[in-house]
Amino acid sequence: MKNSMEFPLLAQHLQAAALAQPEPPVDLWTRIAQAHARRRAQRARLRYAGGALVAGLLCALAVAGMRWHGGAAHGDENIDWQARAQALELQLAALDHAQTAATMVDAGDVEAELAHVDRLLQTAYDHASYTNELVPLWKRRSELLNTLIVARKQGLALTRI
Repeated sequence: MKNSMEFPLLAQHLQAAALAQPEPPVDLWTRIAQAHARRRAQRARLRYAGGALVAGLLCALAVAGMRWHGGAAHGDENIDWQARAQALELQLAALDHAQTAATMVDAGDVEAELAHVDRLLQTAYDHASYTNELVPLWKRRSELLNTLIVARKQGLALTRI
């Protein structure tokens, strides 16, 4: 019976507590709706910004890929022909030193053309020529040196047709 007496007291106490709480502000639901709308708009802006960032990154990668692929197609723009010619000349000198005169391959035409390219290079440097004139000469010199190296390694006789 004690429980049945406490229930009405408890109900009165809860009613009094509910009446004691202040009434929420009139614009509470409006502020809640505005805050929710702001959060949704911010999330939408973040999604758009993220999408734009990903699109920009993909474009940058595409441009870099085209440059890399285009550079591979042209190839000559990124090669230091002078350094390559010097390295090939060292290889050729090592081959010449290792071979005896009896086994030396006759490559008179190639060596003559190499001497001609060397004279053209010296003339270009004497006249302070620009890189666009020097690069083809260094490239041709590298090609000739490479031809001599391959011929001497394989013991081929070079002939002009």
